[in-house]
Amino acid sequence: MFIEAIVLGLTALILYSVYSVKSFNTTRPTDPPVYPVTVPFLGHIVQFGKNPLEFMQRCKRDLKSGVFTISIGGQRVTIVGDPHEHSRFFSPRNEILSPREVYTIMTPVFGEGVAYAAPYPRMREQLNFLAEELTIAKFQNFVPAIQHEVRKFMAENWKEDEGVINLLEDCGAMIINTACQCLFGEDLRKRLNARHFAQLLSKMESSLIPAAVFMPWLLRLPLPQSARCREARAELQKILGEIIVAREKEEASKDNNTSDLLGGLLKAVYRDGTRMSLHEVCGMIVAAMFAGQHTSTITTSWSMLHLMHPKNKKWLDKLHKEIDEFPAQLNYDNVMDEMPFAERCVRESIRRDPPLLMVMRMVKAEVKVGSYVVPKGDIIACSPLLSHHDEEAFPNPRLWDPERDEKVDGAFIGFGAGVHKCIGQKFALLQVKTILATAFREYDFQLLRDEVPDPDYHTMVVGPTLNQCLVKYTRKKKLPS
Repeated sequence: MFIEAIVLGLTALILYSVYSVKSFNTTRPTDPPVYPVTVPFLGHIVQFGKNPLEFMQRCKRDLKSGVFTISIGGQRVTIVGDPHEHSRFFSPRNEILSPREVYTIMTPVFGEGVAYAAPYPRMREQLNFLAEELTIAKFQNFVPAIQHEVRKFMAENWKEDEGVINLLEDCGAMIINTACQCLFGEDLRKRLNARHFAQLLSKMESSLIPAAVFMPWLLRLPLPQSARCREARAELQKILGEIIVAREKEEASKDNNTSDLLGGLLKAVYRDGTRMSLHEVCGMIVAAMFAGQHTSTITTSWSMLHLMHPKNKKWLDKLHKEIDEFPAQLNYDNVMDEMPFAERCVRESIRRDPPLLMVMRMVKAEVKVGSYVVPKGDIIACSPLLSHHDEEAFPNPRLWDPERDEKVDGAFIGFGAGVHKCIGQKFALLQVKTILATAFREYDFQLLRDEVPDPDYHTMVVGPTLNQCLVKYTRKKKLPS
């Protein structure tokens, strides 16, 4: 009986494998072209994982189409890699192209009922609350705070007149330090310093399983990192709760109105008259920091790495011509209105090596993209990596050229587009440009390898390969006046 059961099981597995491959490779006339599958269950996951850019470019070239379908872990994924069709991905409502199903992996981190784990009307309100805390009106005092933290970090960690650092690691520290300084009140920073907050975020991030986007059953595995994620989030919520109680006591005795991200979210009121719960406030703070920490770290690192490379000396000279005419103490207008070339450097770094490989949605109702109809049940994805390497939109795409302009309207999607455009874009630009201006005014940098680092496609958010980011810094003897 046992042997017969094994034979029957293997036979069923083989038959299902043949069926799944044939089913994927057989399409309707209106479907986007599929890149043929030969390996059941896994699909193209190995090829995609090795080098996603090369694989997607090969699909686009071989199928002669900027819209095509691949298989990742048995899930159909239709990629919109034609910049002319970006609006077809970014414009539809959440009810048609839904982010909730593909970002379920974030629920343990953000919490139930927060962001994508909330009903869409409630999620929109939560994101609006967050956007209100990231407005230009609140940014006016951020530049001095960012400069203070950057100079403090450099003084503590770049102590000698010259030395060797890992730029990616140091940019990560500066990003988290400056974000906490700008967005957290003094009481919160005392209880939750940047290093501790980064450790809690790291514990939560380590619980994520990117493959679960395509294979949701992985989320049900009893993995030890899931318990560590719950513990880290519970610790953060406990700290926030204690600070809230202390603030309420202070406000009862005197006029204390701490203006920071925590205070703003606590005052937020939903349309039904209820306030955000502590659980929701904690989730939104984690979401805000999660969204910005890695992307800004990576963008700062790429921008500095390109600018310090000898072949880009003319661009570094142009940056110095722009930033050296400002006083040492910058203000908001200097950074956001009077540094257009610095912003071009930042945007070109995002264009060439976007931190996010793909933005994804679940297709809840058939959607037309170009001449094709993407069927319900597909995951539809728009890849900044692929679109930013479109030869029509960005000729010679691997060349880092801050003065380039997109040749196809809407081709640059480094900050998203449509209803889910990045709400932290202005804060990110303020933060990264201030760090660039401060660092390059006070130090010279030399990359300790011949070429700019390779992208590390094995990380969830793609940045330069860590062990290729060694840089020599030299403190300038005489600073620009």
